[in-house]
Amino acid sequence: MTVPANERFEDAPDGWPAWPPRIPELTHAISDSVARILQDGQWGTYPETTAKTLAEAARNQPGVHETGVHQQCTAETVEAACQIVETDRRGGRSNVAEATNAGRRARLCSSGTSAIELALRALGVGSHKSSRQATDVILSAYDYPGNFRTIELLGGRPVLCDTDPVATSIQSCSVTGLTPSLPSIESIQSPPGSVLLVSHLHGQLADSTALANLCSDRDWMLIEDACQAFGAGTIEINAAGEDVFHPVGERADWTTYSFGGSKPVTCGNGGALMTPSEKRFHQLRGIVDRPSDTFPMSPLQCAALLPQLPLVSRWNAIRCENALKLSQLDWESVGCMAIWDDNPAVIRAPYKFPVLAQDAETRSRVLAALKQIQLPCGEGFRSMHRTSDRRSSKPVPLDNAEILSDRLLVVDHRALLADDVADRVKACLRTIAGGSRIRSD
Repeated sequence: MTVPANERFEDAPDGWPAWPPRIPELTHAISDSVARILQDGQWGTYPETTAKTLAEAARNQPGVHETGVHQQCTAETVEAACQIVETDRRGGRSNVAEATNAGRRARLCSSGTSAIELALRALGVGSHKSSRQATDVILSAYDYPGNFRTIELLGGRPVLCDTDPVATSIQSCSVTGLTPSLPSIESIQSPPGSVLLVSHLHGQLADSTALANLCSDRDWMLIEDACQAFGAGTIEINAAGEDVFHPVGERADWTTYSFGGSKPVTCGNGGALMTPSEKRFHQLRGIVDRPSDTFPMSPLQCAALLPQLPLVSRWNAIRCENALKLSQLDWESVGCMAIWDDNPAVIRAPYKFPVLAQDAETRSRVLAALKQIQLPCGEGFRSMHRTSDRRSSKPVPLDNAEILSDRLLVVDHRALLADDVADRVKACLRTIAGGSRIRSD
């Protein structure tokens, strides 16, 4: 299924594209997908028994699918949905970069947060509390707070690193400022067997290759949290001169995804884990299957998810195009700086568009004005730099994470689907700047 090029996302009452998206073609495809599993009975079965049940039914009922909906949500299916269609800005040429699979195995679960928990548990975090010191889990002080809490819950020891500083490349825009700082991580002296948990946040991607190499050198294990980066990765040219797409987490021990209600690919709840290691995949089965799945994603959720996968690349491309336009606005006039890097070799999946204010007061003022036009936006995460020494280790300075906590604002991904988002925000920035000049006079 494809959406016509001129298809418009239906607006919510606030005047911005609704989410989940209201597109007739997609709505019909989801309805058909759900109807199929209602008809064949998958909606009321355990995932592990669905395939057997359907195979038996197929012998007597021609046309019944022999593959359960859970089995369709494999690593190959999910990563194939991340095929990238890019337009060469110089020649107008359309390029397709095929997604690699790299032999990864996928496991569905109930949420992105449960995916993080399962990945940590599969790597042994918290499994030997009585016999050894808590496992160090290194993560950025600026991160989704649920990751920190999950580490605590399992009995691991959060070890905080800093983020990269902002680095102005053009007026009103920085190409860095959100991803975990590699020099900061390198300064941390955690023992072999520690875990590095890296999140790809707000449309920015950490250097997966450098982080994987560091973990290999230090005998650490790597988890990449791609809950905000479904479909993101890098494009490289292979020996045959073909573009090849490498998804985030390709070399990680575990990569996690989320299909929660606010995510760019959604079925209300749900998540997934991927690993290139057959051994780790079977270790996870030993944790989850008791014998039924303890952290399931329902067949109904899978049925709603599958029709969206072919649209991931297109929707991400729309969001990236509008994020680029937003990054080129005069944020400096209102005391702010956008954070966006338009490197054509990096494929982004912006869940949020980040803007850094010069101080907390400016952030509040700009957010208030943006909410006057009902733009879906808000503050970034609260950094963990203020957590007590009892709860976490802070072996390196966390100055940049503190700045993000106090000054970052983010625009929601559904606003990035509006073809006029840059024009509307541009007009709002002019109003803010005009009001500032009046007050200063």
